[in-house]
Amino acid sequence: MATHSDGGDLENKLARLEELLQSLGSVAVGFSGGVDSTFLAAACARVIPGSTLLVRLDTPFASTPERESSCELTVLPNTPFESLSVVTIPFDPLEDERIVRNDADRCYWCKRAGFSRIIEAAHARGIEVVTDGSNADDEYDDRPGMRALHELGVRSLLMETGWHKAEERALLRAWGFARWDMPAGACLATRVRTGEGITGAKLSVVRACEDYLHEQGFRQVRARLSTSGLKIELAKSERARTGEELPADMRAELERRAGRPVDPRLSCYPR
Repeated sequence: MATHSDGGDLENKLARLEELLQSLGSVAVGFSGGVDSTFLAAACARVIPGSTLLVRLDTPFASTPERESSCELTVLPNTPFESLSVVTIPFDPLEDERIVRNDADRCYWCKRAGFSRIIEAAHARGIEVVTDGSNADDEYDDRPGMRALHELGVRSLLMETGWHKAEERALLRAWGFARWDMPAGACLATRVRTGEGITGAKLSVVRACEDYLHEQGFRQVRARLSTSGLKIELAKSERARTGEELPADMRAELERRAGRPVDPRLSCYPR
C-alpha cells in the first residue's frame, strides 16, 4: 500500500537512491515508459547520466499509452533523458509457445525472456547491474514475473530504497514531468483469460478498443476478452460519465472494432 511522505522524507529517500546509483557506477534500466521506470530513469539522469542505459523492449504486449510515453521520453529532444543512452530491442513474445499458451506461468516466461535480452544488451556494453522498476508496493507480491527477475539477478533499486508509487508521482510532478499522473498499466496479455491462447489478432482487438476509449477521454481502461465477447472495465472515478452501462454509440463502435459482442454492463477497475 502506498504511503505519503513529507518533503523532508522524500529528500532523504532521494539522497539514498542517488547514493546507491553512484556506488553502482553504471546501470541498465528496463524502461517501459510507466511511472516507475520513468522515475528511476529520471533519478539516474540526475546523478549518473553518462553511465545509464535505458533498454526498451518493442513488444506487442505494451499498451499504447506506455509505448507512446517511452518513445516520447527517449526519442524527443529537450527531455531530461536526452543525455542517457537508449537502445530498443524487438521482442515478440508470440514466438514463444510457453508464453502463447497463457497458463499460470505466462508472466514468468515472458519476463524471463524479455529481461534476458535486456541483460544481454547491458553486458554487451560493459554494464553489469540491470534493474527494473519494481518498488516497495510490490515487495510482498509473489508474482511469477518477480520470481523470474530474482533468478536472473535483476535488481529492483526502487524497492531496495523503499519507494512507493505515490512518492514517485510527487517528485515527477515537482520535476515537471507531464505524465506524472499516468495510470498504472499492465501488459495487454492480461486482457486474455488465463488458459486461453494469446494471438496477435486478440491483442489487436484489445488495443483497438482501448485506444478508442482513450480517444473518448477515459484514462484507466481495460478491454477484457472472453469466449463470448468483450467486457469493459473503467476506473471508479470515470464511471460517473457513463453510469452502469456503456452508452449505445460507444458500444456500437467497440463492437465494430472488436468484431464480437460487447457486454453493455461496466465493471470497475481496479477491482
